[in-house]
Amino acid sequence: MRVTNQMMGNALKQHIQNNLSKLSRTQEQISTGKTILRPSDNPTDISRLMAVKAQREINKQYTQNIDDGLTYLYTTDTALGTLGDIMAQANELAVQGANGHLEKSDMQALGEQVDKLIDQVVDIANTTAGGKYIFAGRRNAHPPFERKEGTDIITYHGDDLPIKREIANGANYAVHAPGVAVTTGDTAHNDVPGDSGDIPGIFGFINKVVDDPTGATVSDGTPDENNLPESTEKMGLFDTLFKLRNLLNDGEASEVSDFIGEIQNQLDHVLENRVGIGARTRHFEAVKEQMLGQEIRLSQVMQDIQSADIARLSIDLAQQQLTYQTTLSAGANMLQTSLLNFLR
Repeated sequence: MRVTNQMMGNALKQHIQNNLSKLSRTQEQISTGKTILRPSDNPTDISRLMAVKAQREINKQYTQNIDDGLTYLYTTDTALGTLGDIMAQANELAVQGANGHLEKSDMQALGEQVDKLIDQVVDIANTTAGGKYIFAGRRNAHPPFERKEGTDIITYHGDDLPIKREIANGANYAVHAPGVAVTTGDTAHNDVPGDSGDIPGIFGFINKVVDDPTGATVSDGTPDENNLPESTEKMGLFDTLFKLRNLLNDGEASEVSDFIGEIQNQLDHVLENRVGIGARTRHFEAVKEQMLGQEIRLSQVMQDIQSADIARLSIDLAQQQLTYQTTLSAGANMLQTSLLNFLR
């Protein structure tokens, strides 16, 4: 086969282009610190890399869910702590009213203090976390509890749907304490963190799920016993405080004394929910710590897959630069024929 100048020129251009391509790729790897810049670089490793990146994104979303859930849990724990302090104050007032040596006017003064505590409880029941009312269920854009002015009626504008967060594949956990227990007359629906039993809502019962935006009555001090579950002994915190207030106003020291046990039951109920919230908080914190550990490990795997060996690439770059310059020099010596050679 006759080798022509054109064939030599084409081969030279091809070699120069190949050398430039290798040189460019090596320079790109050094500048980015990565050996895999596009899927075609290494199809085998790119599939592993994409799987690791996908897992990191999933874990990132789980971590965000955990942080959001912890916001609920921390806020709920603080609210329940304050609520426990208020019930302890109510218990102290009840003890004072039960000693039998107070005038009726003094008992009524204690009853007025209990009435103020009820207003404080309403404020706590309308606690927010991130702009959402934590005791409102999923209808949480507006304050769930309202005490109608001039009355003893507390209305509830939320629902009984649980607030849950997915913190792992298929693992959805509640991050709320039930503000109320909604019942159709025979069954209360609850989902209390840390407890799978039927526990009444913290603030009381309502008789049905209400779609009417005006809300449903939680307690007016004289609840309808016929509309409550037969097994329910705890009428709710609002009802307990209303009863205590009324007993103090009536000056019935003996009845106040008998009622102290119910106040203690409500305080215990608040503590039960707080313990459940604390257990769920520790669970979320443990899972978050695990997610952070996985993030470190996945980052290391990604680095092992795609990180460039800068020292080796620097040697390769020097060799490729030498090869490129040598190719240019060899081409210049081989193709010295010009147009003047054909004009002779």
